[in-house]
This record gives sequence, C-alpha cells and structure tokens, in this order.
Amino acid sequence: MMQRILAVDYGERRIGVAVSDPLRIIATPLETLIVNSPRDGIRKLTALCREYDPECIIVGYPIGISGRKTEQTLRVENFIKTLKAELNIPVIPWDERYTSAEARGILYDQGIRTRGNKGKIDQMAARIMLQEYLNTRVKR
Repeated sequence: MMQRILAVDYGERRIGVAVSDPLRIIATPLETLIVNSPRDGIRKLTALCREYDPECIIVGYPIGISGRKTEQTLRVENFIKTLKAELNIPVIPWDERYTSAEARGILYDQGIRTRGNKGKIDQMAARIMLQEYLNTRVKR
C-alpha cells in the first residue's frame, strides 16, 4: 500500500493541514494547528507525521501576484528549511496562489460561514493544494 501525503498551508498562528487517502486519489482537510512559533508548528507537524507516516509533505509556497517573493515567501522558505532538517522525508513547495479565495468559495457553497472561521479556510486551502498535486501525479 502506498503512503499518504500531507499538505500544509503555513501561517504564523495557524497551519492548515490536509491528508491524502492511501491510494493518493482524494485529499481531505485534516485539521488546523494553532501554533505559538515556527518551532511549535514543526513539533506539531512532526507528531502528525508519526501518526500518518506520509511519503512527503506539500507546503504552500506564497508567491506575490507579480511573481516575486514576499515577506511571507521568505518565512515559508525558512519553515521549509527547518522542516526538511527535522524530518527525513521530502518537503515540496507548492504554488498556493488563490487557494484561500478558492477555499472561501467552496466553504460558502457548502453553507459554511467563513467570517471568523479562518481555520476551516486554512484546512481547505491545504486540501486544494494537495488535490492539485495529486491530480498532477495521476498516471494516465
């Protein structure tokens, strides 16, 4: 059986997490980690990795609309660097542009209020990234 894949929508206070099924067909929102620091986020993701034993982790990589790096891009790069050093699995940056807006739309269509529900948006953004990744990996 294949290993699952985790996806992360990184934020300094919240980290949205999604997980694939073992066959790597469907991405599902998993949870939102409330974190106090990047180190706290790494610790909590390490615990999830022990539980789900993923083959790799997809991390949302924020690129400005202009295509240039932003302050958040640099924070995520540091987070990815630390995550790679901490875990012995591949960590793959994934373009996350527009995923939060798409997540809000999906939740709205499901009748879920997004105002004050940023954790759900973060989980859904992670799910969107992971599903995009899984869809590109499908063998035809």
